[in-house]
Amino acid sequence: MPQVFWTLLAPKFIVVYLFVASALYVHLRGRVRHTFVRQLKDHSTIMAPYNTLMYLFSAVPSKPFIDVQKLPELAKLRENWQVIRDEALGLMGEGKIRAATGHNDMGFNSFFKEGWKRFYLTWYGHALPSAQALCPKTVALLESLPTVNGAMFALLPPGGKLNRHRDPFAGSLRYHLGLVCPDSDDCRIFIDGEPYSWSTRRSSIPPRTRPTSRVSSCSATSSVR
Repeated sequence: MPQVFWTLLAPKFIVVYLFVASALYVHLRGRVRHTFVRQLKDHSTIMAPYNTLMYLFSAVPSKPFIDVQKLPELAKLRENWQVIRDEALGLMGEGKIRAATGHNDMGFNSFFKEGWKRFYLTWYGHALPSAQALCPKTVALLESLPTVNGAMFALLPPGGKLNRHRDPFAGSLRYHLGLVCPDSDDCRIFIDGEPYSWSTRRSSIPPRTRPTSRVSSCSATSSVR
């Protein structure tokens, strides 16, 4: 065979081929996609090799939403949703659920521009001191669940909208529990083009790294999760 053929099969090129193949797999996965140019610049492309392994060897089904009953330990959060809601409302009233004050939470910079706000509770096994002081009951519930790596309160104000995006990391699942919602189809999330309306006490597990956008078109009530 020509020498150029063996050159193209050198390990350094195989690594490039695997990276390109995994990036294409992430881009083509599902029904809704970023434009090709945006996908090239998206952080999910950088994480594509790792995420592809997660998809191929995970027991999590590949569909727009995952049945919350698959994770029965999270029932404790649903059962105590009023306790969690009351502490979230206290934080909200004090203005503690807010955007970053500087460029110190870069993963969410684009969200802050659209009015999205958050308050961190736990992060990979560690409860934040502010959360322990201001919402101890919620923190205690989270600390009793060893499968929960991180948690936050998130708020999207009336008229807020998060543009389509992909989560960069497929090594974990997201669990959403509505706490204060307008219970209207105008307040919803789209996962791979499939709508899901927020409502108080309703929970969901969106899939990992599929294109996601969120809308809060209601005029009076913020959505807190």
